[in-house]
Amino acid sequence: MSTPTAAPRARRPLLSFSVEGLPARDELLFKSLVRLLDHRTHQHWAWQVEGADLRVVGDRLPAPPEEEPADSPVPLLTIGETPPPRGPFLRLPLHADALEAMLNRLGALVVHARELGLAAASRRRNEQAAHGEEYRLLRWPSATLLDSTLRMKLATLLASRPASLQALQQRSNASAQECADFISVLERAGFIASSGGGATGFANSRAPESIWPDSHISTGNDAPHAAPPAPRANVEPGLLARIRSRLGLLSSGPRA
Repeated sequence: MSTPTAAPRARRPLLSFSVEGLPARDELLFKSLVRLLDHRTHQHWAWQVEGADLRVVGDRLPAPPEEEPADSPVPLLTIGETPPPRGPFLRLPLHADALEAMLNRLGALVVHARELGLAAASRRRNEQAAHGEEYRLLRWPSATLLDSTLRMKLATLLASRPASLQALQQRSNASAQECADFISVLERAGFIASSGGGATGFANSRAPESIWPDSHISTGNDAPHAAPPAPRANVEPGLLARIRSRLGLLSSGPRA
């Protein structure tokens, strides 16, 4: 096979795909082939239920409306026997070579669109940084977003307290571009709020009690919570006492 060897996984972009409208057998086959081709594709592909970078659909799934732009942000790959009016298509049964070429082609489009979006977002971040805007982590990011030691460090710093781009850069020793790109990714995924973010800003977001992934685990430094006192039960007279009472055998104290 003449396909060039893919780049090492650590340096490849991480992309996601979802599967809809395929028979269970064909869906399982598609996912298995993607895993088998991982050492050959130019990107690392991971299955995701929704919000994926690529939608894989069966040919029997209703086609999108005609008014929907062909250059939708999320590419649509149709799989089946009948090609759609437009868009990429793979015929069943799937062949590894064809799937590899299609994933590389669509992956390049997704990465290019992502880079354009991140560049525009980074310019916006730089403009906001001039006004000292701060960012606060709303919840701990998903593992797919923390794909490097640097990003893990940046997330940890944001989890400690809100920070501006300049402050985040100083504390992490990362470049301004790296910080801006990470902020943009978090904002797009809904993991972060900004001090001037309008409907998604500080004033309209609630800071959770803890955003650490293991916040439910006791650290050992917390003061133990006293258990609430159990309500006092109404003590009913015992069976023997009730019998003795009815028979007049209970002692009523010394008689005069």
